[in-house]
Amino acid sequence: MAKFFKTLLAFLFATASVSFAIMVFSGGALFWHRQFGGLSDDLLENEMAFYASQGYEAGVFLKGTEPNRQLLLLVDPDFHRNENIKQLAYAMIEGYGSSDVMLDTIQLPVELSEMPMPLYMSMTAEDFDKVVERYPDAAVVISTIGLPSDIENLKLLKNEEGPRILLLGLPSGPIPGLVDLIRSGKVAAVVFSNPKARYDVPAPKDRTEAFKIRYVLVTKDNLDEFRNLFAD
Repeated sequence: MAKFFKTLLAFLFATASVSFAIMVFSGGALFWHRQFGGLSDDLLENEMAFYASQGYEAGVFLKGTEPNRQLLLLVDPDFHRNENIKQLAYAMIEGYGSSDVMLDTIQLPVELSEMPMPLYMSMTAEDFDKVVERYPDAAVVISTIGLPSDIENLKLLKNEEGPRILLLGLPSGPIPGLVDLIRSGKVAAVVFSNPKARYDVPAPKDRTEAFKIRYVLVTKDNLDEFRNLFAD
């Protein structure tokens, strides 16, 4: 019962955070309307361009570290109808210079998949490992859904010959031991929001420039520079 309330509390907190984000987004939308004209379509396309820039920069980075390999992009279950995910994948293919990018998601038991909870709160290490094991040729797993809460049970992290991980954001919040995982190279990189991000400008056509406005790519090479972004 205590575990249930802990999970419920976390979900309510996440919901509150989303509500706050909607308020911020609404304010940004009003600013956009006043400054640049238009609203819904222009704003959504602008935000989609910024979001997709993460895929492009991740692809460029992996082209330099894991060229000509297979990549596995893990996304939310609705990716078939999610235009953001589609654009993210297209941009990653563009940056990586190869179309060998697989898309998949976590298949939860029916009773869990029908619950109104974010995927990162429902999936387990076993769920995560099952998907990865379906792609034995994948050199890197790029996750937009974070990592499972029982990360200590994740076989992927214990397999020295297995694929590395690249995280596009931390939707589940701070991950214990993430700094050490980056230093060891098991986590190749993490995309964080840029502490100096701007939300009142149109996305440049150059994907790299768009990325720099909103995000930073943290690797073991620049970890010390961005150490303040980590909770542990």
